[in-house]
Amino acid sequence: MKIAIIDDQQEIRYSVAKILQRNHHTPLQFNGEEFELSLIIEEQGVELLIVDVMLGENLTGIDLIKQFKKAGIQLPIILMTAYTTPTNMIEASKIGIKDILQKPFDEAQLLELVGKYMHTSSKEKSAKKPIKQGEEAFVGSYETMKEIYKKIGIAANNDLSVLIYGETGTGKELIANLIHTNSTHSEHPFIAVNCASIPKDLFESQLFGHEKGSFTSADKQHIGFAELAGEGTLFLDEIGELDIELQSKLLRFLETKKFRRVGGSKELNFEGRIISATNANLKAHIQKSTFREDLYFRLSMLTITMPSLKERIQDIPILCEHFIAKANRDLKTTITSISEEALVKLARHHWRGNIRELRNTIYSACLNASDDMIKADDIKEFEETEDIQKQLHKFCLAYLQKEGVEKAHDLEQTLQKTFLHVSFSLCPNITQLSTILDISRNTLKKQLREFGIYEGEEEK
Repeated sequence: MKIAIIDDQQEIRYSVAKILQRNHHTPLQFNGEEFELSLIIEEQGVELLIVDVMLGENLTGIDLIKQFKKAGIQLPIILMTAYTTPTNMIEASKIGIKDILQKPFDEAQLLELVGKYMHTSSKEKSAKKPIKQGEEAFVGSYETMKEIYKKIGIAANNDLSVLIYGETGTGKELIANLIHTNSTHSEHPFIAVNCASIPKDLFESQLFGHEKGSFTSADKQHIGFAELAGEGTLFLDEIGELDIELQSKLLRFLETKKFRRVGGSKELNFEGRIISATNANLKAHIQKSTFREDLYFRLSMLTITMPSLKERIQDIPILCEHFIAKANRDLKTTITSISEEALVKLARHHWRGNIRELRNTIYSACLNASDDMIKADDIKEFEETEDIQKQLHKFCLAYLQKEGVEKAHDLEQTLQKTFLHVSFSLCPNITQLSTILDISRNTLKKQLREFGIYEGEEEK
């Protein structure tokens, strides 16, 4: 197989070429600055390109690949990089690059990727436009980012409905914003709607708007979120909390891309795209008949699953560095590093609040630090959450022994009531408790009211 290696570092080109030669391939070496390189590639009958991301001060591998595509070269590409930044990852995905070889790599890793193209060829799609980076990117290691950024690139180049899964605090809205920023809708608004925070009787009015006089308190016309989004992105967060009666109305809106303001007769067109997110298991909700299966399929043409922080412990040092830099800007602190003992302490924590909780922890530690390094003692203690779990177990047992369970089918409801009763007794702050239990505030309030534990007013 004839393979072109394009890298400005001679030693890298030589090493890769030797591996390929040993495995019966024909390598051709280039530094990326050769005159009419695209013509040479075509004339030599190259079957695969291995291109480095950084080719010099004024040229990147991405730039070179775009030049090749403009010249009509449609060859499979393996991108080599030691710099797995969000910009590199998303842009590579947008121009159709699926295989990225992270430096340093070994012979087996190189040959595994090359082997994919031994008997096949692929044609890549051209990028629509240059990548744009949002104010903040999803930070993480190569292993964490690679699949996520591939999917962001796919979503950015298409108007598919995207469903983002992830626990509270994993960065679902950030990913939705990255898709929007890098799509053809980027010049238009990004409108985020928290489905769990809008009362059922106001949802249609908030989403679609209403006309003056359409109901008692409608003293003027109201433009809804769908209309505000225009040709931009409508982000429906906590979609799993949407009432079943409202789901049919949302489904019709998604299928027809048309809506009317409440009390209005004029049908309006929706020209934007839909991205939704949830921390709930929608398939389980479908089985319980609390979420429509047809709505699920309409929302999830492409799915992105965000890993919890506990699943990406290797990213904690990278995230700490990122949040320390942000804290220095936002809080005017002067932290330069974090100790190994502090990192170990962070790695052992459960992180129910995920990235959001880590960010708050680092901000607090930056303020507590006595010098320019965060030490273990500067990080707030985490025992509170663990103590609550132990107390919950003890009190639940005691409560059940006291109350008794007369019928077997009452057991599940009694356990739920007991758990919420004890939880609320130990932590009467709705916001804190919803974070600990990893459910939305509105859902928690609803459950507490159903069991007569909480009598607070509905949020408007």
